[in-house]
Amino acid sequence: MTGFFLTRSWRACAVVVVLLARSNGAQAAEVRLEAVHAQNLTIRTESVAMAASLPLARLPAQVVAPIESSRTVSAPFAGVIVSVAADEGASVKAGALLAQVQSRDFLTAKADFERSSNEAALAQTQSRRDAALLDEGIIARARADESRARAADTQARLVQARGTLAGVMASANAGPGVYELRVPAGHGGNRVLRRLIAPGQAVGAFEPAFLLGADDSVDVLVQAPVAYRASYASGLAVQMDDGARGHVVAVAGATEADSQTVRLRAHLPAGTHWLPGQRTNVRLELPAPADALRVPAAALLADGEGTLVFVAENERYLAVPVERLAVDGESAIVRGALKPGAAVVVSGASALRQRLGQ
Repeated sequence: MTGFFLTRSWRACAVVVVLLARSNGAQAAEVRLEAVHAQNLTIRTESVAMAASLPLARLPAQVVAPIESSRTVSAPFAGVIVSVAADEGASVKAGALLAQVQSRDFLTAKADFERSSNEAALAQTQSRRDAALLDEGIIARARADESRARAADTQARLVQARGTLAGVMASANAGPGVYELRVPAGHGGNRVLRRLIAPGQAVGAFEPAFLLGADDSVDVLVQAPVAYRASYASGLAVQMDDGARGHVVAVAGATEADSQTVRLRAHLPAGTHWLPGQRTNVRLELPAPADALRVPAAALLADGEGTLVFVAENERYLAVPVERLAVDGESAIVRGALKPGAAVVVSGASALRQRLGQ
């Protein structure tokens, strides 16, 4: 063993600071302190344990509507909102009225459909008549072919006009040009998560009007550090500030340009009382590295740009450098030259740190 010993008088006792050479050439520091003087410094220790998980606490997050069980109801035609029948938080069934919209485009689409329907009927009748005259040899084949082509063209325009009005219901008591927004069929048991329109408001074609959710479950978009990207996966546990728990369902394949974080989507089950739009912080549980250890956070001491802990071995207190991985309340996750069961100093560590500098 190489090194040097420095003895100082302190409160009529000897405190010895020893620098010991490690096998790799680096030096570790230790303080030797008799039991009575350790008691005077209120030295107290706790045991090191293997870390079961690596918690990432206070990650920024935003609550959003569930991507799989929510649905947007949009205005199919531009117009002006005449009335709103359902507000945010309302429970609505499939087919329930949500709003009425007055639209010139809707009125035009209805007229196009009626005209296309009439033209298609006439063209079909003429095509059948010309086919019969062709069989009797009264007209030329070219005329019959022309009638058949016209019938096919008008039928195609009728299909297009019908598709434009598909799912759009005219209001029976609000005058011409007024159509209704209703809860889509097969999407019952809904809750209005967000109302995006108001009476008198102008809306554009396909502009969102309502956001519906199947229940009060929500998703949470989490901004997670890029450094742990390899550990992110579906199924990881997420805990909200109020203790509500969910799990990760999707991991983004690229970083967010503004924050340089990885976006995770987690799902919270119904009954958590979180609302879309809320901003909060969440805790994410990652698998702990094989060499990760859990120590009391009070044991950590700053050492320049690094961190160290004191390990008690009888009357010896070794200053051991550690890498801080995470802090979880009163505990910290670290790795370094520690072993499970080692006694780290949690009270009086600062006094020991001062002794190293004397």
